Amino acid sequence: MAEIWAKSKSKSNKETEPVRLSEHTRHLLEAFDHLEKTISEETLSLKLRELLRLAIVCHDLGKVLPAFQIRRLGNRQYTPLDILHDIDHSLVSVLWINDKKLSDKIRSHYTEENDLERYKRFVISAVAYHHWRERFLALLRPDSREFQQLAEKLLTDTAFRESLMVNLQEEITTVPGLDGLISFNEKMAEGLKNGVPFTEYATPPYQLYWLPKRMGASEEKMKDWILISGFLMRCDHYASFCEKDGENIDKIALPGISFDSIKSQVVEEIKQALKKEIMAEEIWQVKQVSSAKDENTILVAPTGYGKTEFAFLWSNGEKFFYTLPIRSAVNQIYRRAQKVFNHSVQNETVGLLHGDADVFLLDDGGESQDNMKSYDLARQLSFPAMISTGDQFFPYALRPPSYEKIYATFSHSRLIIDEVQAYDPRAAAIVVKFALDTVRMGGKFLLMTATLPNFVRESIEQGVKELGKNLELVDIYSTEKKKFDGIQKHKIQLKLIENQTSDGRNDFTLRDEELEAVLTEAEKGQRVLVVLNTVRQAVGVYEELMKKAGKQRNEGLCNRIWLLHSRFTLEDRSELELKICGDKESDKKGEFGNPKPDDEKVGKILVATQVVEASLDLDADVLFTEIAPLDSLVQRMGRVLRRIRESYEHKASPNVYVWVFKNGLQSGVHRVYEPTLVTYATKLLRDRADGTLQSDYKDWIRKNFLDAKTKGELSEVIEQIFNTSQLPSTKKPAKKRKKKISNAAADQQKSPSNFVELTLSEHDKYELVSRGYDLPEDHPYLRKFVQTLDILDAGYMSDRKEEAHRMFREIFNVAIIPNKLEEDFKKAMLNFLLKLENLERPYTFFKKEVLSRFVVNVPLRSTQLPTTNAKQVESWILEQPEFDKAHIKQLRSWTRNIYFASYSYKKHRGIGTVGDKSRGEDSVFL
Repeated sequence: MAEIWAKSKSKSNKETEPVRLSEHTRHLLEAFDHLEKTISEETLSLKLRELLRLAIVCHDLGKVLPAFQIRRLGNRQYTPLDILHDIDHSLVSVLWINDKKLSDKIRSHYTEENDLERYKRFVISAVAYHHWRERFLALLRPDSREFQQLAEKLLTDTAFRESLMVNLQEEITTVPGLDGLISFNEKMAEGLKNGVPFTEYATPPYQLYWLPKRMGASEEKMKDWILISGFLMRCDHYASFCEKDGENIDKIALPGISFDSIKSQVVEEIKQALKKEIMAEEIWQVKQVSSAKDENTILVAPTGYGKTEFAFLWSNGEKFFYTLPIRSAVNQIYRRAQKVFNHSVQNETVGLLHGDADVFLLDDGGESQDNMKSYDLARQLSFPAMISTGDQFFPYALRPPSYEKIYATFSHSRLIIDEVQAYDPRAAAIVVKFALDTVRMGGKFLLMTATLPNFVRESIEQGVKELGKNLELVDIYSTEKKKFDGIQKHKIQLKLIENQTSDGRNDFTLRDEELEAVLTEAEKGQRVLVVLNTVRQAVGVYEELMKKAGKQRNEGLCNRIWLLHSRFTLEDRSELELKICGDKESDKKGEFGNPKPDDEKVGKILVATQVVEASLDLDADVLFTEIAPLDSLVQRMGRVLRRIRESYEHKASPNVYVWVFKNGLQSGVHRVYEPTLVTYATKLLRDRADGTLQSDYKDWIRKNFLDAKTKGELSEVIEQIFNTSQLPSTKKPAKKRKKKISNAAADQQKSPSNFVELTLSEHDKYELVSRGYDLPEDHPYLRKFVQTLDILDAGYMSDRKEEAHRMFREIFNVAIIPNKLEEDFKKAMLNFLLKLENLERPYTFFKKEVLSRFVVNVPLRSTQLPTTNAKQVESWILEQPEFDKAHIKQLRSWTRNIYFASYSYKKHRGIGTVGDKSRGEDSVFL
């Protein structure tokens, strides 16, 4: 009898012993014993718990194969010796399950014959595919020979088969629940030998190709299949993690804190923020959550109004996942959650999860082992409070391989979705699908935002209704309408800018007049926020402001102008965000920190892109911004006068200036925002200023954007909105007569002007935003949302996790090292290698000390890479003779898909071009 290993010796710790199969299986059972205590019987019935235990005890029987023991794990003493027949162990496991005994065990829970066969297939499938490899696609084809050859070997070589059976029988004697379950399934082997596809015995859970095999199960039965598979994966992954890192099995599901404890701490935090005593029952979050905390909920409330505290209360002491679109915002919420949930527990309640969470935690707590263990447990989804970016979970709505693990976890969890307006229509559809699937699995969701598009709300309402569940709408704007009507923080000037050159090109360079206005506000001692729609535009405005401040004014202002966008290295952007927003934990004051001190009189300017909309907690006095869809505009306005909380009316000059370019509308043209949405926003603001707001604009949108017979050029539509046809034009007269644009009767009463002014209350903004996506049903923007949702509802399954993530983000990001940083990067690599052997978490330190300093993520299409003289970092590594061969494989995996590319880089400005004017339209600068 030979020992059957489940895990080999640790390569990093030579003193560790291999993990035996019996030991590994017991670890899974122990993990499930702890996990199931946190799951109600309504979510996971007693019957399913027993089936799950059957799947657990059988899941790794295929590791008995010699090829796996000898070639994969290095178990050199293993017998019998055969390394030719090498099929993934999860698939081979089902060959060693006694079909009759399995049927008997399942029959004790499901007596109906159809249910018996169905649930037996669920268990078999869970075992066979608890790991999914891309090679399975070829292996499971009807013409695949590998199963035939293995089956023939097992059937004809009796000594070989018996030896393996002895190994298994001896190994599993200490595993409870395996009595009689182990025997060679000769009937299945005969079928495989004779060419019957493996999928006839174990139905694959993925790929549309095998969808017909799965269609017999009802939605409720499919849910059971997902739960069996998902919890098996969860326990297997966690047991393997513990075996590798020495963590305790009982931490698979850490305990949370009670609702009363959360409420007590939230109330205390709110009192401190308000700087006054207040009864808990008077706090809106406490009042509103009482009817919502047991329901799926939509919360609509203004920016900075305390939605996060409501979310903490809504979690109700249960496991929850709080998601946001941007990492820096996630880091902020993580720290706020620590105050509430770790108040009475030492770092055992809140987990952080995003692509660079390990680097953030390393910075946040030095090289603390507790901090880094926290990161490991977060990756295992162990914490009761999980704070993460949405891309960690939402792509699983596309159901790529192993989605069952996520769905099973959310079956007994709560999902919090913050800032849903930040997602494009395709991503928004995926978010909606994931939220509804969470409900379908047994969990609950809270969607909260300051600006909720109607089409998202309607889809959620319909979906929840179809599932037979309740949906609570908490609309603070409506419940406190009188209060928000009285808060008029923002007086807006909507200004049309003529931007066509003499040769007919659209030029989005801001004129001196606009730049002077920005500088003048700063010279008054104001905090000035300038938000542009593209990185290119932001960099250009920043550089022009720096020139003007240096040449014509006190040069001290140059030291108080900052630029922030998404094309910085992680290290530089983190430093910038700290400089701008500060850090309340360390009491570091930010230049635009919220709130602005009453005694601050120093003028300053922040030039930024959309990154300020949902990720940065900053406070400004004046906003200059390009036109954008109304939800984005309102998010930008929300960064102005954030400190005002009571009734307030802004009566002075405008503090929000919105630039509308007559030709092209905004610098991103159609590549950043959908033109209809931006033009529609302009129309709504203009009509609101004139008092001519209509009840419905669908016909106007259809005539100007969808109807081929009536739609005109974008510039003509803008002219119609501003009624500027009577104004002197700076461009040459057109040779051809323009097509007449249809005008609403109200438009005829407008006086021609290149700007209008209006004051909006907080409730006005809410009403305008609610109309900002009120588009005709056949508009491409809505169609993209609806079609994506329809495709997902029809059962779409992504082939790979990477594909699902790419579809969710829609933009294909490429990591590059700008030419300017290349030499410093190579030196940093060499320095890092000198201490690699002594690092416990080498990849985390590699990201912190190397990648975070030199890598910039850009939306660069792969077809553009050759034009940048791009070269893979991986190729450079292979060319270095001084690199130890033992390190080359590791370094290649860490730098895969990172490129050296011909871009410049400056710490204060970010990425830039290298003198090539022809690359002016390079999408890296969008």
